[in-house]
Amino acid sequence: MNGLLPPGNMGVLRGEWRVHACELDDVALVQESLEWLSGIDECVKWVEEKSFHGPLLITGIVKLERKKLARECLKRLGRDTLLELLSDGLQMRVDEDKNLHLRISLSSLVKGEVRLCSKGRSEAFVKGVFKIEAYPGDDHIEVITDLLRSMA
Repeated sequence: MNGLLPPGNMGVLRGEWRVHACELDDVALVQESLEWLSGIDECVKWVEEKSFHGPLLITGIVKLERKKLARECLKRLGRDTLLELLSDGLQMRVDEDKNLHLRISLSSLVKGEVRLCSKGRSEAFVKGVFKIEAYPGDDHIEVITDLLRSMA
């Protein structure tokens, strides 16, 4: 890119949040938290499946198919979280398909806070994947960096 901030609707194409729960979890609270994070009511689709060890597992999925919704959702992470993402370096969070990956603490989210999961710490999390909008000649790391900086 040319060092300018991305245009108002550039940076991410779509996003998705996933969380795994079991029968003992307060699924209604998790759903409410995901709705707050995504900014959309009744957006969580729940899929039930048996785990390898037998108990029922429930996966909550939120798909943000529109650019504007995905951008707004990233902004809802909050200034501190966005700055932490930037200071950690985005190279380790972006895959070869230009997807930004992040994990936020589920226990913090249900309390109304957004906190990135610590490296090496085992805790329940919500997995986020955001597709970076970059075109040939664009550096996708620079595109997402500029976007997050503009939101922080």
